[in-house]
Amino acid sequence: MELLLSLILLMTIALNCCKSFSMGTNKIDYSNIENQVGQQQCFTSSSRLPTSYSSSYVMLSFNGNYPTPSGILQSSFLESGFINIDLVGKQLYVDFLFDNGNTKTKGKLWGFGTNSTQYVSVNVNGDDYCFQQPLSYSAPSLEGLKYISDFELGTVQCDMFSVNPGDLGNSSNVGLLVDKSDCSLISGSTENINNTPSGYTLTNYYYYNPSADSSFFQLPSICLNQPNSKQLKLKSSVQLPKVLGNLPF
Repeated sequence: MELLLSLILLMTIALNCCKSFSMGTNKIDYSNIENQVGQQQCFTSSSRLPTSYSSSYVMLSFNGNYPTPSGILQSSFLESGFINIDLVGKQLYVDFLFDNGNTKTKGKLWGFGTNSTQYVSVNVNGDDYCFQQPLSYSAPSLEGLKYISDFELGTVQCDMFSVNPGDLGNSSNVGLLVDKSDCSLISGSTENINNTPSGYTLTNYYYYNPSADSSFFQLPSICLNQPNSKQLKLKSSVQLPKVLGNLPF
């Protein structure tokens, strides 16, 4: 119950802050979409889909569905961090903090699609460890990205999309809100369906940038060294970032 109340409180805070990427001197210009009520503004063709992006994020799950080697299972947690993705070069970087009430994991992940390899760096009791693994993520298919309707989140006018659930299959409905003014990601949601236990996941994106910073794809020296025995032991038990299983692209 304490975890549920904490998740609800954090979700409320996250929702109220979801416009933070457009604060400061940036002005939202809706003049180009005044006559587009009820019409799709973003991602109207494949050439207008993102090729790269970076964003901070907060992800909250209460009993949400997640794919595992044992099938679809449910999990409740809070995860926050920063993600940097080059979809054309098939590279990604995630700096994340995961907390499910019992376990906290602070780490970083680098993924490279060209050689199907990922590197995971974690901090355990003040010591940093890094190890190499086969790439466990792939860019989600955009074939299932479908415009649903207009939506307003506070004063932000959005396009609402349904998203291909990927490895979640028919266990979940996945939705995405995108700012009509610049097609930046605002929020993604996942709802458990089809006789799976009730559950929801919300991911809010902050300080969205429609480009990736290539410097984040450089591996630190610790990841280039031969792993020691403790690293090999951690390799099979470390928590990986959940956000990569819920990305719209």
